[in-house]
Amino acid sequence: MLGDAQSKDLNNRLRNYLQAVLHIRVDLEPWKSKDKLPMFLAKAFDFYEADLLSTHCLFVIVTKDSELTPSELERRHANLRKDIDDVIVFVFEAMSSHVRARLIEKALPFVVPDNQLYIPALGMDLREYFRSKMPTSSERLSPAAQVVLFRHLLIPNQDTWTPSNLAKKLRYSAMTVGRAFDELSANKLASVEPLGRSKLLVFSSPPDEIFEKARPLLRSPVKSIHFFRPRDMHEGFYGTTLTQTFAAGGESALAERSMLNPPRHPHFAVGPKDWKSLQAGEFGEEVDDQDEAGFGVDVWRYDPDIVTGNKQADPLSLFMQFQAHEDERVAEAAAQLMENVRWYRG
Repeated sequence: MLGDAQSKDLNNRLRNYLQAVLHIRVDLEPWKSKDKLPMFLAKAFDFYEADLLSTHCLFVIVTKDSELTPSELERRHANLRKDIDDVIVFVFEAMSSHVRARLIEKALPFVVPDNQLYIPALGMDLREYFRSKMPTSSERLSPAAQVVLFRHLLIPNQDTWTPSNLAKKLRYSAMTVGRAFDELSANKLASVEPLGRSKLLVFSSPPDEIFEKARPLLRSPVKSIHFFRPRDMHEGFYGTTLTQTFAAGGESALAERSMLNPPRHPHFAVGPKDWKSLQAGEFGEEVDDQDEAGFGVDVWRYDPDIVTGNKQADPLSLFMQFQAHEDERVAEAAAQLMENVRWYRG
């Protein structure tokens, strides 16, 4: 077994690492059922238990001077599985690339604190390049951080601001939302506070102040613009499944909520997944010449309906798309759009 000091240090590193990458509180406790194990297992390892994302896990500490091979670890894992239903995870202080490859090949869960987390039963495979550090302030917010910020600014009192709660509504993983929390905190737009086993995002400034402070970090949601020629531009085009499937985008969305005239052809907004279905040709053929097109598509960095949950582009995202448009009519329509945002000062 590990010495008390070594065991405590690795236990602390493991807990801190899990909390950093999963953005949840982790309570690691000595495993109380160790005495029920066969003697050769009880003496070979130290054991800790904790709940990860509603799953009970048993963490098996492997000493740095252990000479167990991946095949021997596989047998130990099988021995433990005879009496234990929990997810069993080996914990190492360090690991060679060869051992890492063999453990992954055998689908044996393991953690190397500050280095790698591999628990396939929970869908987790975070390599070295995912090492979690508190982000520094950045030139632009990530799409997820912008979504979280816009949701607060538009519907501030409808959520408990924890990663797991928002993940269900924003269609991101809890880890992605947790990283967005850290990003907003690093840019001093909010603060992160512990809340039980999770963490809470707290906004202490009024919405107008937050928005003005964030504006240099915000960007247009649009990654690219494309044009399509539908197979059949019949009279009922606006009643086809195209309008039922995708939110209005671009100047079409802006015209719906301002005095701007609608564009000659309808324009839609899609997220990354819907863009793939359009590329498959279900609704028509992509064309280079806008004059040949029957409709246009803005491909967003996030789903257009993700901020508010309504099937339409949110006003803050549209404003960021058109606020500096070269056509003054369009820029004015974007400013007019913001008149319906009650806290906006202009």
